[in-house]
Amino acid sequence: MAINKLSSGVKRWEVDWTTADSKRRRRRFATKREAEDFWHATVRSVQSGTYIDPRAATRLTVDQLYEDWISRITVMGANGRKPASAKTADNYRRCYENYVAPRWAHTPIGKVRYDDVAAWIVALKGRDGRPAGVTTRREVALYFGRLMGHAVKKRLLATNPAKDPLGQTDYVPARVKQREHVYLTMPQLTALAKACEEFELFVMVAGTCGLRWGEITALTYEDLTLGDKPAMSVSKAFSEVGGRLVLGPTKGGDSRIVPLPALIARRIAETSGDGSPGTRVFSGGRGSVLRNSTWTRRHYSPAIAELQATVTNFPRPTFHDLRHTAVSLAISSGANVKVVQRIAGHASATMTLDTYAGLFDDDLHDSAGRLNTALSRLGWE
Repeated sequence: MAINKLSSGVKRWEVDWTTADSKRRRRRFATKREAEDFWHATVRSVQSGTYIDPRAATRLTVDQLYEDWISRITVMGANGRKPASAKTADNYRRCYENYVAPRWAHTPIGKVRYDDVAAWIVALKGRDGRPAGVTTRREVALYFGRLMGHAVKKRLLATNPAKDPLGQTDYVPARVKQREHVYLTMPQLTALAKACEEFELFVMVAGTCGLRWGEITALTYEDLTLGDKPAMSVSKAFSEVGGRLVLGPTKGGDSRIVPLPALIARRIAETSGDGSPGTRVFSGGRGSVLRNSTWTRRHYSPAIAELQATVTNFPRPTFHDLRHTAVSLAISSGANVKVVQRIAGHASATMTLDTYAGLFDDDLHDSAGRLNTALSRLGWE
């Protein structure tokens, strides 16, 4: 690596160096001081293994970066541990095609600037041409930040241009406050299940076992153990990808065993008929896969409307609230957090505690009450 003085030209000082991958590079400067500063910085980066070839970022477009990134996502996932689900990959593709590509597809990644990204997100329009909502702008902003982060991991950029020098993204809208969970009592759950008529067992399983829609609709008889300790093996789920239902792994990609109440297991055994091991436990007409929107419109919403017309203050739970109900009922029955984690299908007990912290807070007082009762029985004063 050397600094050379040229005989002529406006930029008379040239830095000549070889990169870590044995490629020769040259760059000219107007003053010796500029050349020396660049030389020292480049030496440090080459020796430390952090050198970034500035020309690489001018040759690669955002569209080319996306193709490399989506390929990685579908093959090994963002963290390199397991592929993203078909639904997740499809969501990324739609986000890129609908929002990112129209603005950035042909832009070299080296010319992406923080201020331009911020202005784009703030003025983002939906597919109908109207201003995009907060949720959409947040989703697109976070997605684009991850895409640019891939360029940093590939050593194509030194820093993520979707973030400011402090690593902040002030332009990303705050998360929209989520709708509060609805927790049904056991009497409310059984009433709702009964109102759903032929889908009574379907609702009871959802409300006591906490399966997601895609998981419960993919459940087959071979997944069930209906003996002394009834349980379900949850290892697959349906997801909607581009309007088609695709059978794949669960949301987290892991399988789990979920306990099944004995009374519900008995009812399932009584109604199973001649169902073969591979037959789905719950299905639509002619054995078709249940679709959430269709089932809700035809069965679930009418059942709730009927109960609200006859029962005072009956809540309006979504189907996903049946999952929350299952967790609530498990906690109130005294189940420990590891059991609740398994029912919810969370990656860790910490996630379960973070999601349902309020329910466990209530259990703290019940726990103290149980200890007090135990002390009273011993005559402790």
